[in-house]
Amino acid sequence: MRGFGGLVGGRLTRGAVALAACASPSALLAQSALQAPTREAIERAAPPPEAVPPSKLTVDGGVERAPCPLAEPRFAGLTVDFKGAVFDNLKGMKPEDLASSYEDFVGKKVPLATICEVRDAAATILRRAGYIAAVQVPPQRIAADGIVHFDVLMARLVRVQVRGDAGKSEKLLAAYLNKLTEQPLFNEKDAERYLLLARDLPGYDVRLTLRPAGTAPGEVVGEVIASRMPFMVTANLQNYGSHQVGRWGGLITGQANDVLGYGDRLTLGLFQSVQTREQTVLQSGYDIRVGGEGLTIGGRFTYAWTRPSVGQGDPLKSRTLVASLEATYPLLRSQTANIRLSGGGDLVDQDLRFTNVLLTRDRLRVGYLQLDMAAADPRSILGGRAGYSSILPRWRVSGSFELRRGLGILGASEDCGPGPLYAACAAGVSLSRIQADPTATVIRFTGFSEVRPRPNIAFAFSPRLQYGFSPLMSYEQYSGGAYTIGRGYDPGAIIGDSGAGFSIEGRYGALLPRSRTSFAFQPYAFFDAAWVWNRRVLVAENDPLKLYSAGAGLRVAYGDRVRLDVTAAVPLRKAPNDLQRGDTRVMVSLTTRLIPWGK
Repeated sequence: MRGFGGLVGGRLTRGAVALAACASPSALLAQSALQAPTREAIERAAPPPEAVPPSKLTVDGGVERAPCPLAEPRFAGLTVDFKGAVFDNLKGMKPEDLASSYEDFVGKKVPLATICEVRDAAATILRRAGYIAAVQVPPQRIAADGIVHFDVLMARLVRVQVRGDAGKSEKLLAAYLNKLTEQPLFNEKDAERYLLLARDLPGYDVRLTLRPAGTAPGEVVGEVIASRMPFMVTANLQNYGSHQVGRWGGLITGQANDVLGYGDRLTLGLFQSVQTREQTVLQSGYDIRVGGEGLTIGGRFTYAWTRPSVGQGDPLKSRTLVASLEATYPLLRSQTANIRLSGGGDLVDQDLRFTNVLLTRDRLRVGYLQLDMAAADPRSILGGRAGYSSILPRWRVSGSFELRRGLGILGASEDCGPGPLYAACAAGVSLSRIQADPTATVIRFTGFSEVRPRPNIAFAFSPRLQYGFSPLMSYEQYSGGAYTIGRGYDPGAIIGDSGAGFSIEGRYGALLPRSRTSFAFQPYAFFDAAWVWNRRVLVAENDPLKLYSAGAGLRVAYGDRVRLDVTAAVPLRKAPNDLQRGDTRVMVSLTTRLIPWGK
């Protein structure tokens, strides 16, 4: 079976439509193997991720570090028999944790300036452990027995002040950062979760500066300088579609941040094929932050009209409604690793009509759990070396596991009964797949990994897997093609209950322009492969159905405002329902941020 993304493998002739017009709806369904659009054919209206600039958070300042007096020229000729070190007022760490700062000098006669080296090394160890601290060594603290006493002054955050344009979410921003005042010592690693949650507020750029509180030694005040982007409008133009629903289409997305002051975000989107009656997709979404631990609750709504161009007056019409509700909680939030748990439900209504006759009706109700994980090279993130950085790490990986289960609630469709008769649907309106189980269970995995042996060379691997325990409704099926894995093929060139696929890319360079008015280029080559399997097929087919493609392309970035991706993709075998292998296809995607243009 094929969805409208690749209608009958992209080949439905005028003669076939004319013949089908003489058939009953159930006969049409069986003969032409038509079905409602898949998830990917509807959700291609989602905003491209590169169009959304990330918010930022940095930490400056801390406890003032005074110059080391023992490094002054007047002490240049003096030495000390160094026997050891004592770190007074050290908290949060054991004395032996700082032993590496001085153990190489124990038992040696060293210049007084060496004590400054010990001081700096100890301060570095504290900093790497996440503490904001100053280490001092007054000359009078050098004992006659060669034991040097260092004073350690460690920062404790006692108050947070929000300045700048904090908008309506100022209280929520403060709620995240006030968690830091509950710690006996300020430790960036312990505070990292809340700093990053503050950064995650939609549209916000946040900078945290620590300054002395003017009270007890070591007590600091956190000044949060916030700026925000209240509105954003992006546009995308691409030609990934099939001939039937339009090669070219445009997407415009508007986003309003901080609408009510709950770290909320309102998103509206419109996708339109160039031939305006072929496909229209309206999308909206709204999410809010609840509490001070990053819990997000949101909803999405999608309504799509599809009328593929198949000739004879284009009698096929589909309408899809998708309403979703989801809650997400960050189990782990750090710079180097993240784990997020989500749970929610989808309500999906799909109708397929032939002329004015209702051919199929799907009412799908699904509950799901999703676990998202991501990690990156800590040395690149925290230190940066040899050309690597947090933006360009040596390696990074991510994965999303999803468990979905159909539910028999809220007017959900019932199955058509046992085969081969499927008696419950024989005389009336059928499901999109007559053998489908509306309460089926599905497991999905989507992953991504990238390794950079050198900063300007990258190899990326993107797997995508699905296993369906029963025959699935159209919306739940796995598809291969231009929207997923299978560049060079029509979307939905292969569709199945279970599937496996991967994309491999070799990349040169990075899309990191030096400024907002400069360009960056990234040429790449790729190989895509996908396989699908179906349960209880009505018409004999090869098992599995498969596709392979290869090609090369170029990605171009202009500042943080424009992204262009041009790909030449070659199908390496014919699609299952095509008579011959397809031609090389040039695929283009252009994304730009329209508002604000200059930020």
